[in-house]
Amino acid sequence: MSDQPTTELSLSDVQRDEILGTIDRDGCAVLPLSLPRDLIERADAYIEAYCARCRQRDPRQRFFIETNIVESDPVFRDFLTFMPALQLSYDVFGPMFHLGQDTWRAKWHEPDHDDALSDPGSISWHSDGPVWFPQFDGHCPLHSLRFGYFISDVLRDDAGSLEVIRGSHRKQVLHARASLRCVREPKRDDDFVTDHVAIRGEAGTVVVFHNAIWHQASPNKTHRPRKIVFFQYCPTFIRPIHREVPYPGDMSHFTDEQRWLLAEPREPTAWITGSETEWKRMARFRRDAKDDGFDERGPRPR
Repeated sequence: MSDQPTTELSLSDVQRDEILGTIDRDGCAVLPLSLPRDLIERADAYIEAYCARCRQRDPRQRFFIETNIVESDPVFRDFLTFMPALQLSYDVFGPMFHLGQDTWRAKWHEPDHDDALSDPGSISWHSDGPVWFPQFDGHCPLHSLRFGYFISDVLRDDAGSLEVIRGSHRKQVLHARASLRCVREPKRDDDFVTDHVAIRGEAGTVVVFHNAIWHQASPNKTHRPRKIVFFQYCPTFIRPIHREVPYPGDMSHFTDEQRWLLAEPREPTAWITGSETEWKRMARFRRDAKDDGFDERGPRPR
């Protein structure tokens, strides 16, 4: 199977502007397209097989997670280079971005753990760090875009859905420093009720969110598993969360584009500024009009 499908989904420039406007306003957006059915089915088959092997060792296990999944199965290479995600990442970071995290999670109902404090598959309210990252002008700057791909239907609020506080990326940052001095801030009593939204959608739904938005993963109280794949992109000068840098494995079977995203070994300055050759690796994700403030010679003055 080819690493890149013959016909790729893509966003128009108008759609890209609309999505970025929604992220800027709300901190998250649902993409106006769905994953191809074959991609959902291939990912679901892999996740089901993985969970079945885990249950052979522990039949009681209900929560499953795997990181660095691009190496696990070719299906996740298609997620790595999913055109709409890379188009939006290019809009935000220019060509100097790479993979920050690749993971999937699956959780079944645990009747003994119906509250967020005891459910191992739940995550309490947080924003995506780094922890102690200083605020800038009262806010945390955007340093990563996170894409969630629904592999199962999430149509009820109690299905273990991703929950967000809409617009909270414009509020004081959770777990961040208020000044440049590295001191522990006192615990705040924050409002997690106003603009509380549970992200619903059928399998194939794609949601993208700002690193500073407040979000959580609630318990799955239904009798159907909740499965989601996450891919996160960030500037090349920020270290990936789980992956060794430079990438330690054999990269000969990856495309030139995939090797760049997986942080192949490179010259030190290539992590910060790059070169014309390196910028071209991501050039196919530029706008149709190519009026994005960046060309093969580097950033253009405004």
